[in-house]
Amino acid sequence: MSESDRTLTERLQSVSMPARKLFCVIVREAFHGPMHPKRSGTSVPAEVLEACGLDVGEFYGLLSDLAQSGLVRLSGAYPFEEIALTEEAAPAETIAERCRQETIPLEHVLAADVDLSRFGA
Repeated sequence: MSESDRTLTERLQSVSMPARKLFCVIVREAFHGPMHPKRSGTSVPAEVLEACGLDVGEFYGLLSDLAQSGLVRLSGAYPFEEIALTEEAAPAETIAERCRQETIPLEHVLAADVDLSRFGA
């Protein structure tokens, strides 16, 4: 397992399971979400909220947890906020692509305690 895999794993393990699942939605929306144009590795709250089914209060609470753990960074002011993956979370893009190719739900990898090195991160 590479150092970046370990860092991502440690940060994911530092947050709750609901926060990990939200992170998976953010990763999917950042690279394959419906809103374009946007910077690579970013998503916006509207597309994530639509995809995750959380209420706004719960969403922002979990998003705060992800930001405090160093997995995402929130920038901009409402309604133009952006959620960006941090450098430490960058391996999630490779993992998400591998999961997509192998038709494995991303949550089975990033929201579970597994060895990320199998996914080429």
